[in-house]
Amino acid sequence: MTFKRTLGVVLGLCFVGFAVVQYNDPDPALWITIYGIAAALSIAAGFGKVNNTVLAVACVIYAVGVIFWWPEQFEGVGDSMRDASTGLLLKNVEEGRESLGLALCSIAMLSFILVNKLSNSSKTANTAP
Repeated sequence: MTFKRTLGVVLGLCFVGFAVVQYNDPDPALWITIYGIAAALSIAAGFGKVNNTVLAVACVIYAVGVIFWWPEQFEGVGDSMRDASTGLLLKNVEEGRESLGLALCSIAMLSFILVNKLSNSSKTANTAP
């Protein structure tokens, strides 16, 4: 199995795992869809079934999502999402986790673009006289 295929399968499975654990999220349908798309694109990219334009669009959309979901004040991604004294959900922690998840999606799409470009440039170099 080539590096690109291995990367596609590994990242695809990671994103499937991310999607699975969203069942108890306050908005599970949204995040299962987001990670499901990342999983599908990763696997498709790994097997060369999606072009760089689609990956670039996804990369930009995920990056915009990072900015959109970035919390007003980053409080980390700690173990507890509830305030110890009030028991209320910590919005900044949840948004921090969501934005970092989107960043991983964006980085994954960018990784496939770079792998494709490196692969294409090495093929061109090998065929040059």
